[in-house]
Amino acid sequence: MGHSVARLLGLGASGALMLLIYLANTMTPPDVKLGLLYLVPVLVVTWYQGIWMGILFTVVAMALRMGVELEQQPGVSVSVSLLNQMSFAVVAGVAMLAYRRLRRSQEELARLATQDQLTMVLNARAFADRLTQELERNRRYPRPLALLYLDLDNFKVINDSHGHQTGDAVLRLVADAMRSSVRQSDVVGRLGGDEFAVLMPETDAQLADAAAKRLAASLRNVFKGTPSVTASIGVVSCTATDANTDDLLRRADQAMYDAKKLGKDRVVQVAM
Repeated sequence: MGHSVARLLGLGASGALMLLIYLANTMTPPDVKLGLLYLVPVLVVTWYQGIWMGILFTVVAMALRMGVELEQQPGVSVSVSLLNQMSFAVVAGVAMLAYRRLRRSQEELARLATQDQLTMVLNARAFADRLTQELERNRRYPRPLALLYLDLDNFKVINDSHGHQTGDAVLRLVADAMRSSVRQSDVVGRLGGDEFAVLMPETDAQLADAAAKRLAASLRNVFKGTPSVTASIGVVSCTATDANTDDLLRRADQAMYDAKKLGKDRVVQVAM
């Protein structure tokens, strides 16, 4: 919703600014050159709405510029005015392409800041931020919340026996299996190495336990053969807890270690 509102505001502001520039242009003498100011709304709408809307605004700006130019400068022919507008279009086009490249670079940097580059799930910092937000919401509107903490069993053996390329491939497949096994509203993150977590809003203890066991079974099915991959999973469920992000992660981590102590490839659940 916030992104859509920003786009609408950008479009409205660009249109209003273009109208103001046109009115100012008609009320000032020919010696006052305001035509380049049309680049401002063109670039604003390009940033928020994309290159095609920028092109549309450029065409509108060219028409407005041409109308004022022909009215204020009777000695200027239509062909000369068209040439002037084409020069404006070239400048606008170069500026729009530069703006779009800048926008893509900004989006890529934002993605790199939040996404684990190997598995394409959230990185540890971004996952902790999402967990913090969900805990704050959970305190205001008490609803069940669950956290799954997953650690692969004997992953070091896989790296040592099959090489790090195979280990990386395993981690990518684990992340894919996790995304497939949980709901779209759940949040998957890689906390480091072979440790993953799943944040499950609006999920009670029974549903969380079932999801964790389904995930463990999914990993067994994905990795039939060599290398064989299983996971120990700790599950924490709570409602309106006063615990902070570190507390919840630590408790889930402890539950995961309890699962390892009990023989690995299993789920241990606790409540807070």
